[in-house]
Amino acid sequence: MDTYKSIKTSTSFIEIANAPNSNKNGLQFPVVSLFTGAGGLDIGLEESGFTTAVCVEYDADCRETLRFNRPDWKLFEEEIKIENGRIKTRIPGDIRDIEVSELLKFACYKKGEIALVVGGAPCQPFSNIGKKLGREDEKNGDLFLEFARMVKGIQPEAFIFENVAGITQQKHSEVINYMVSKFKGLGYGISHTVLNAANYGVPQRRERFFLIGIKGIDNPAFPFPTHFKDKKHYETFINSLDDFPFPHFNKWVSVKKTFNKIPKNSEKRNDYALMNISDPVVKRMTYIKEGENFKVLPMKLRPDCWKSGKHQGNDTFGRLVADLPSVTIRTAAYNPAKGQYIHPFENRGLSTIEMAALQSFPYAWHFKSKGREKITLVSGGRQIGNAVPPILAKALGTAIKMQIISKHLTSEQKLPVLVEEY
Repeated sequence: MDTYKSIKTSTSFIEIANAPNSNKNGLQFPVVSLFTGAGGLDIGLEESGFTTAVCVEYDADCRETLRFNRPDWKLFEEEIKIENGRIKTRIPGDIRDIEVSELLKFACYKKGEIALVVGGAPCQPFSNIGKKLGREDEKNGDLFLEFARMVKGIQPEAFIFENVAGITQQKHSEVINYMVSKFKGLGYGISHTVLNAANYGVPQRRERFFLIGIKGIDNPAFPFPTHFKDKKHYETFINSLDDFPFPHFNKWVSVKKTFNKIPKNSEKRNDYALMNISDPVVKRMTYIKEGENFKVLPMKLRPDCWKSGKHQGNDTFGRLVADLPSVTIRTAAYNPAKGQYIHPFENRGLSTIEMAALQSFPYAWHFKSKGREKITLVSGGRQIGNAVPPILAKALGTAIKMQIISKHLTSEQKLPVLVEEY
């Protein structure tokens, strides 16, 4: 394996460009998926050779999406729990109320037989948008502890914890420090960094925090970027490494290229939704060119909150740049007032289908809302915006799988029974 280390950050990267996409040796790598959401992380892991053994998800709409697209994935939705000899009801998918033993039993695996535990606890407590309460958030701030509890009980070969880049802020340092200390104590080598999805072929400049752990590897490596903005971007990156890789890279994937691949009849899908835009708002859009935002509007066309100068959003009511990857697709990316979400060529917002494409979801993946034939705009936006881009997940899964296999092939150990195909 070709690995390189950043001189500045000590982050290691492993070359994945020529890695096989599947397990030709017949091996399977089972995954316990926590906070599964709409399945973005799991789709990518599936394409890199992992197998989803069980999913845990709190949101009912996301569970409908998972059930529709992957009926063979086991969804843990048990509402009844026996506690101290008594029957207790619980909310389906609430990880706080799920025991490790029952989850493993449901997945038909034992402790130590899982290759990978993955999940991104809800990111709102650590996001740069909102109150940034972190661990103090009463609703979700402690869910990273549940992830740690599951890893400790399941004892997988490796794990992936994902969250927003905002978790790296100094005010949240205790969270990362706790997790690093906890997992090292369980025998995992730990690495963490922020990855930009555009550098792996996703048509979106989305930065996310990843903390990975692999048993028996001191400094697990992240996937070497496969895409760069241009030659200067590539050279800047490789100049920060301790060795020079063979010069090769692909250019970032653009919004235009991605939208051109969307079939023309996508508006007929049940998961197609588009925000209604009033005529005055459409008129405002006509003034805005690619890369510009509300600040170019004449004062008479601005809402009062945009006139005062107190609104400091740098991308509010902005138009996407066709020849670049998009900005981060957030949960309300269908609303042009929430960011740089005006269509690059048309005077409208983004459809849910376009949002999903920019997140790199396969076109064949359909989003669902519980109890409804057609998806709601809010539900679609939430499911898509909260997801890990599948293409980024595939790169990460490939890197971890390569290291797991290499570790076992270079030792006297045999591959664990857990990955033998029956």
